[in-house]
Amino acid sequence: MSASGDANRLRPAVVRLPSAGVIDLGPRARVAFAAFWLAGQAALILTASERPDHIFGFRMFPEASTIQIRLSRLTRAGLVAAPGGEWAARDEAGQLRHFSWRDRVKDPILASTDVRVFAAYGQEAQLARLSLALDDVANRIAEDADTLRLRADVLVWKNGRDPVTVTLQSHWRQGL
Repeated sequence: MSASGDANRLRPAVVRLPSAGVIDLGPRARVAFAAFWLAGQAALILTASERPDHIFGFRMFPEASTIQIRLSRLTRAGLVAAPGGEWAARDEAGQLRHFSWRDRVKDPILASTDVRVFAAYGQEAQLARLSLALDDVANRIAEDADTLRLRADVLVWKNGRDPVTVTLQSHWRQGL
């Protein structure tokens, strides 16, 4: 074989693939896009402390808080406890029905009622999620004609300090 034959054999083949769906930006647009991307990431990091779950924020020593949720229902007769997140209520026809907090709430922390659990991502994050869960469950118990709103009394131990009780309530249920 000749020297030119060896050189041709050693060159890698360049294969050009079609660029379907890829935006080809010019140099200035690439710089602008990169600056926009970095500014967005910086905004997320700098505003992390304003969000309840502190997402996009670095915490060298995370919060070591625990919570205990006690669920109850507000009815026309007053406040009625829902031990273990379970209760019975009558529908509009007067038939007694069974309801369970865990039927709708699948998060292991929020589904654990009457038990002290670790508040992952901090107590603020869990209280914000619990508030949303109360409204969600209140929206999904259409067969419960007795419950006007749901209520959660939460014992919060922030970083091992003495407990503080925080009360959260769902919105008023429509049509009752």
